[in-house]
Amino acid sequence: MGEADDADDEVIAELREKAARLETLETQLRALEQEREDLLDSKQRMSSELDQYQKRLTEWEWFFEHSVQMLCIAGLDGYFKRVNAAFADTLGYSKEELLSRPILDFVHPDDTAKTIRELEGLGVGRNSISFENHYRAGDGSWRRIAWHCPAVTDVTTKLFAVARDVTEDRRKEEAILYKASHDSLTGLHNRAAFEESLERAIAQQRRTRKGEVVLYLVDLDGFKAVNDQYGHMAGDHLLQVISERLRTIQRAADMVARVGGDEFVFLADGDTEATGICPYKPLAERIIGQVSEPIELNDGIVTVNCSVGISTLPGTADDASSLMVQADQAMYATKRSGKNGFRKFDPSLTR
Repeated sequence: MGEADDADDEVIAELREKAARLETLETQLRALEQEREDLLDSKQRMSSELDQYQKRLTEWEWFFEHSVQMLCIAGLDGYFKRVNAAFADTLGYSKEELLSRPILDFVHPDDTAKTIRELEGLGVGRNSISFENHYRAGDGSWRRIAWHCPAVTDVTTKLFAVARDVTEDRRKEEAILYKASHDSLTGLHNRAAFEESLERAIAQQRRTRKGEVVLYLVDLDGFKAVNDQYGHMAGDHLLQVISERLRTIQRAADMVARVGGDEFVFLADGDTEATGICPYKPLAERIIGQVSEPIELNDGIVTVNCSVGISTLPGTADDASSLMVQADQAMYATKRSGKNGFRKFDPSLTR
């Protein structure tokens, strides 16, 4: 019996060991099955998320390529990385041409320095808002481009920019400003532009205490007779010819304007250190000489002269109003003394 009991104990022990191993295996199997299910769920979630990301990327790609706005991606190395169709079409290049050359190759030389500064600013966290420069288009013309671009950050390494061709907008603005400041008949500056320049010149003289502001008031002699004899169209032509002549003797710092029907002004810088009996004589004589040259009209050749009145600040005038009044008084004094000449204002004219 003893031997039989020992054998039975061994069988029981072996069965117990196998049962324990089986339960362990079943537990491991259940764990593995759960892990597989978790992995399958995770895979499905990941697949779904990837699908969503892919969809968003596709939508972004479609937006980038088909946007009517000029879009580009650039690097701080100074090259475009991507441009959309609108960008390439507006400038008249292929995408390959734009990507193969440094950005500065397309920038006008006058805008190179400020464009470099703008790119450097983007690299150190300074956003670019409404920055403008000129780009050479494929046809050789220069287009004015306005940019909006956020600076790079800790999580971005490239520049995503929106650009706009504002060439026509700027031309329209310049045309409006030109019309507002120029005489429509002669192309010279008008009274409003002259008065603004006069105030600036006076303010600068007062600030620097250097030089003087010199005003030449030019009134044509005999213009009414031309209008009466040849008509207003001939009179307009005469004004245009004289205006062009006055423009040719205008120095870099001078301003010439038409301030009335047949009345013009020269605004010039004077040199208070100048020597001589009358330092204003050379320009006055050039004005008179240009005006008095014969002018050919359809119905004949005419000659008109002019009377010039000169006033100075801080000489005898102390503001814009007195400068104009004194020039006017000097001009009428010239007319009374025989016309076709010039006179500088002096206090005796008020007595």
